Amino acid sequence: MIILKYPMFDFNNYSIKQKLLIVFIFFKAIPLIILAVLSIYSFLEIDALLKESYKDMIQQSKSSVKKTTDIAISESIVALDIKSQSVLENKTKNIANNVARFLYQRDSDILLLSSLDIDKNTLQNFYNLKRSKVYIPSEYFYDKLKNKWVSKTKQPAQKEQAFETHAMFKNFHKVKKQEAVQKSIPLYKEISFYKPDGKEIYKVSALDKKLKDISNKNNSYLRAEDYFLEAKKLKKGEIYVSRVIGEYIPSPVIGSFTKEKAKLAGIKFEPEKYAYAGKENPLGKKFSGIIRFVTPVYKGSKLQGFLTLALDHQHVMNFTDFHDSLSLNTLDISDASNGNYAFMWDNQFTSISHPRDYFIVGYDSKTGEQVPGWTTLEMEKRFIQSKEKDFGKFLKTQSTFFEQSSDKKPSISQAKKGQVALDCKYLNFAPQCQGWVEILKNGGFGSFVVSWSNISKLNTVAPIPYYTGQYKNSEVGFGFVTIGTNVNEFHKAAINTRKNIDKVLEVEYANIQKSIEDTSSKIYNNIQRHIILITSLTILLIALVVYIAIYISYSISKRLSKIITGTQKLKEKDFDYQLECNNNDELGELCRSFNTMAASIKDLTQNLENKLYTDDLTKLSSRPALYRDIKSNEFNCLLIFDIDSFKSINDHYGAHAGNYILVEFATILQKFGLKHKLHPYRVGSDEFVLLTHNYLTNEQIKSIVSKLDQTISSSFFKCDKCSMDTTISFTCGASSNLSSPIECADLALNEAKLKKLTLMIYDDTNPNMNKHSEFILWKQKIIYAIENNNIIPYFQPIIDVKNPESKKYECLIRMIDNENIISPYMFLDISKEARLYPQLTRIMIEKSFEYFHNSDATFSINISIDDIQNKETLEFMDEQLLKYDVGDRLILEILESEEIDNFDVIFPFIKKMKAKGVRFAVDDFGSGYSNFSYLLKMKPDLLKIDGSLIKNISKGSDEYYVVDAIVKFASALDIELVAEFVSTKNILDTLKEFDIDFMQGYYFSEPRADAN
Repeated sequence: MIILKYPMFDFNNYSIKQKLLIVFIFFKAIPLIILAVLSIYSFLEIDALLKESYKDMIQQSKSSVKKTTDIAISESIVALDIKSQSVLENKTKNIANNVARFLYQRDSDILLLSSLDIDKNTLQNFYNLKRSKVYIPSEYFYDKLKNKWVSKTKQPAQKEQAFETHAMFKNFHKVKKQEAVQKSIPLYKEISFYKPDGKEIYKVSALDKKLKDISNKNNSYLRAEDYFLEAKKLKKGEIYVSRVIGEYIPSPVIGSFTKEKAKLAGIKFEPEKYAYAGKENPLGKKFSGIIRFVTPVYKGSKLQGFLTLALDHQHVMNFTDFHDSLSLNTLDISDASNGNYAFMWDNQFTSISHPRDYFIVGYDSKTGEQVPGWTTLEMEKRFIQSKEKDFGKFLKTQSTFFEQSSDKKPSISQAKKGQVALDCKYLNFAPQCQGWVEILKNGGFGSFVVSWSNISKLNTVAPIPYYTGQYKNSEVGFGFVTIGTNVNEFHKAAINTRKNIDKVLEVEYANIQKSIEDTSSKIYNNIQRHIILITSLTILLIALVVYIAIYISYSISKRLSKIITGTQKLKEKDFDYQLECNNNDELGELCRSFNTMAASIKDLTQNLENKLYTDDLTKLSSRPALYRDIKSNEFNCLLIFDIDSFKSINDHYGAHAGNYILVEFATILQKFGLKHKLHPYRVGSDEFVLLTHNYLTNEQIKSIVSKLDQTISSSFFKCDKCSMDTTISFTCGASSNLSSPIECADLALNEAKLKKLTLMIYDDTNPNMNKHSEFILWKQKIIYAIENNNIIPYFQPIIDVKNPESKKYECLIRMIDNENIISPYMFLDISKEARLYPQLTRIMIEKSFEYFHNSDATFSINISIDDIQNKETLEFMDEQLLKYDVGDRLILEILESEEIDNFDVIFPFIKKMKAKGVRFAVDDFGSGYSNFSYLLKMKPDLLKIDGSLIKNISKGSDEYYVVDAIVKFASALDIELVAEFVSTKNILDTLKEFDIDFMQGYYFSEPRADAN
């Protein structure tokens, strides 16, 4: 390269700006270059716009078709749901009507037989004559290799005869009728005639052929029948009909009875010893029950005795056990495994027919008592606390259909015993029971969809309209039939249609995309030719400046490269690197400034690192240094120490004494750490850490802590200036957790403090140490709910005793989590720990105020002392009161607790709010921290009596007298009273004896999303 040596061309004496001006002005190429660049840019912009337009067209087309498809499929699914729902409702009603007709035929049987001359032969002939067909389940065997039950019967391949449909036929569809095998069996298990004194005279029986005195209940079937006494009440032509009576058959295995499940249940694989469950346990014991029909027999006007027919319950079960809810055909064996099956309940809401016989309510043949139905873990705990020995008697004292929810857990002990019969009255973990109750009122029938075991299920229900005897005044007659069906079964056709449409659209979009790409390619080639032409013309002129351009680029780029190298060294924290500065232009000045900056950063970084990674007091490494060292090593074993009673030492001897102890403890820790190859840190006020990157066993950790404990306990901490001479001790938590050793050691430390131990090593099987995972999970749920508007108010009515038409509500917080409504008991305390509680309060204030803005109803919301002390919350409440103008209808409920004693904090707030018309209530009054002097100062408008007093109240109980005292106290101060937790009529009747202004509870209404 030739470099000009003349002084006027010595570019080292010019600034960069001057150099660039000289080059471009000298050649006057600026207009041409700009024109060329603009032309090229315009062509490229046209190409980009065309591509973007094509992309938008495709995207808009996709979006439109997608929306149209979604709307069509969604409407199809809705239509399918409605149609399927209607079909299944009618199918359920038809089954129920068939059952009723069958039972009425038994009425005709017994009245007919009672009109004949009764003797042994008459009964025998009637028994032989009365038969009916029942479905016989196909035989199954247990396949050990597949670990499941397999049918012994192989279905032969059916050849369909070819049939050419007529041109006018469309959608030709033939359903081939397939029925299960049937067998004719006697309708009755027993026919008997007994004298008015209860002594049987004639009997034909498959139960017990011996003639007995049935006035003694122990001589009846399973010792459970009381028809002798009931029959005495009958008039001529009347019939007594019993409930379904059969021996309960347990099963500790729910679902398919496999070897694996038997092992988990702790039993041998002996399916024949447990309840029959159709396809899930085809070898089990079948439920064998009867329904007893009784009518008096007269000769003229004289009572001769009583005739009984014991209907074989198998005939009743036959109506539902082999039913297929999604087909016109019958099943070859009852099957509950796919969730699509029918079952039956009596008028007492107990199960009398189910594909799984262990769900049928039965009797204990030893006692003659009904075996208690499966209930919740909560009910089981209440039974243990009640000291009652008989679980069945205990259940009769409990509220029926009480707060039924899928969130509740079933009793584990009952499941282990196999005692899992279904009694809807106490099946409180199955909310569909309440759905059936609501639909069946006044003889109604219908359906609803419920989420059960994470599956959406359509439940249809219809009453059995049989009204003989004790069923005469029953809303549901004999009982009711239900069918459960998976909702997704209805949607298969629509979902498959969506998939087919998506496939077609993908092919079409691919073709369109290819066509656009071909057109775009042609346009691009044309533009490219124009660009080449313009570029070629421009290059001819620019070639003249190549020599000088090379020189300038070489001169500038070489020096800029040095500066870039310097910045890279600076990034790599090499603060000693210096640039050469031989020029006097701007780049030379930039080099000198860079060198000065590097030196300054070096000094500043060293000072910051010293302050960041070293504790000022003890000179040990600090918490940031601990985090740095943990992050830079794959394995970390960490011991965290907390000086016991350090606050007491600080408070008693002063801060100087505390600092003295910290420094001395740090000195001991440093020497100890050096000896045992452990690095010491100070990470908190009186918290220290020893860290090693080597693996330590639990025994090694215990040995290290024991040695340090001996060293510390033998040391005396004497400070003459502080007048202190004392010894100290410590508590230690240790962890070798790979992902979060500090957090785990902290958990172990807290557990050690709680149990007053010197050392605790982290163990993730210890629930107290592992609870942080649950905290993190719920914290994330709360944050997600806040960000996605899933914190909502629910409203529970407050009933004005003297003016029931008056509208009052309490606003209660709820959280939506995956379409489930979550109670505040699950997340409110965690929100306080996570410092999210103020946000929840502000959401409740805004949504409650907005909801009641255009209403004349009075409403209340709950606030805490934390809310009152939170400046942002109070300012927000002022803004919302001004915005929605609800002050004269607002009641603020303050929880009665120990915190409420801080009257100086809440008094200004109460005074300010009352000036705006807001009223105040003290919530949970009587819960244990009542401060009457505080109440006299506060002068609340209402007292809400604590729910623990109300839900356990009865005439003459301790709660009764406490409530009486509260009522008199409130009356003396002219304060209105609200009774919470009014859940039953008994509680309501007891409270009517007191002068209580308002009542609230599930007896009136549970909290709902809509106050209307």
